[in-house]
Amino acid sequence: LSYRWLLNEFPVFIALDKRRFVSQTDGNLYIANVEASDKGNYSCFVSSPSITKSVFSKFIPLIPQSDRAKVYPADIKVKFKDTPALLGQNVTLECFALGK
Repeated sequence: LSYRWLLNEFPVFIALDKRRFVSQTDGNLYIANVEASDKGNYSCFVSSPSITKSVFSKFIPLIPQSDRAKVYPADIKVKFKDTPALLGQNVTLECFALGK
């Protein structure tokens, strides 16, 4: 499967950069340091080249809050699922820390 996200309408796909990352493991969109320009309606576009089919999710609204006084604790997950790998093969591990 291949995951892409669009903003407000097709075909305005989100450009990935230092702030935006799409996990090809679970399809989640991660945005570091949300800005006012990130406001909008997001939809996930999933495609499968093997069966030549694509699906859009419902739109999800994102409304950045301007309240700078709020501080969120770090979200640290200590349980990780087992990741089997064959000797001599590459493996990709992802780790995301949320909060300030």
